[in-house]
Amino acid sequence: MRDVEFFWISFFLSLMVTHVIGLQCYACNGDSNCQETEDCEEYQEQCSTTVMTILTRSKISSYFLKGCDVSGKPNSSISHLSGNQVVFLTEEHCGTELCNEGTLDVLDALTARGRQRSALHCYSCSSSDKNCFNASLAQMRCARPEEDCIDITAFTVPEEFPTDEQRIKGCGLLSHCQEPLGFHNQNSFYLIKCCNFSGCNDDRQDYKNTSLPLNGVTCHSCEGNATHGCSPDDITKVQCQGPMTQCLEASGIHGISGQSSVVKGCASPSWCDSSYTSVYKNLGALHSRCCTGELCNSWIINGTLRPSPRSRASDNTTVQRTLLSMGLLLSLTFLLSSGSS
Repeated sequence: MRDVEFFWISFFLSLMVTHVIGLQCYACNGDSNCQETEDCEEYQEQCSTTVMTILTRSKISSYFLKGCDVSGKPNSSISHLSGNQVVFLTEEHCGTELCNEGTLDVLDALTARGRQRSALHCYSCSSSDKNCFNASLAQMRCARPEEDCIDITAFTVPEEFPTDEQRIKGCGLLSHCQEPLGFHNQNSFYLIKCCNFSGCNDDRQDYKNTSLPLNGVTCHSCEGNATHGCSPDDITKVQCQGPMTQCLEASGIHGISGQSSVVKGCASPSWCDSSYTSVYKNLGALHSRCCTGELCNSWIINGTLRPSPRSRASDNTTVQRTLLSMGLLLSLTFLLSSGSS
């Protein structure tokens, strides 16, 4: 009987300890031989590994970044030309203890490229080239046949990204990219497009200086928190462009500052169905919703997304978790009292 009691006490304690301790990941900056670890914050539910490899005629150099990251970010890879270099950027995520131990090696893809006959040829440039809008664009051959041609535009006010990352064309594997992925408000503009035949990413429009056509939808716009950036006095209205036909609002914890953060604006349906709000706004513990209708993204009050009156799923989940925790504590208390009697 004592053995049974000891088993259940250990089991319940292990469940509670696991809940408190959280995830641990390998963490390093620049070196592939990563032995250091870090304890993740509660809102950081993934480990990440990012590798940037730069290929020139004379050498190959790689830069490694590992650590904790917010949940929801998908695995992705991008390659593009930058001057006389080819830049490969790969990012992978996982959700178990110290799961980001290994290193990603772009050399495998480069070695296999010579044996492949069906890889696409895509237009390629970056903002550092200052030629993404020119009539003559360079082309590159993709490293793997499963890669698409990609075209990524990302800029913010004030700038959050390096200038050379505001526009990238090349090859890549990106999730949810069957339709244009787009989000914009008064502070940000993101547009991600993928296509699957050679030379299809030839769009040369300068979205920073020439807006997409308005689509007739108006949404609330803000970025910040409940007191700075997204307070009632800070929220403005934005007329939606192009494929961004829905209103989006999201709240979460910023992956770097650890502070509560809110974002509102216009989004494409594909963006709403994807995790790119976490990717570009670096938000963990994300609560997000999209809606159709004039200025419908008005549910976030004081930085918190209130549940829909027609859906109590979030409330039910909280209640179930609370009951489960209470059940564990009651069972543990019962076993302890039984053992002492």
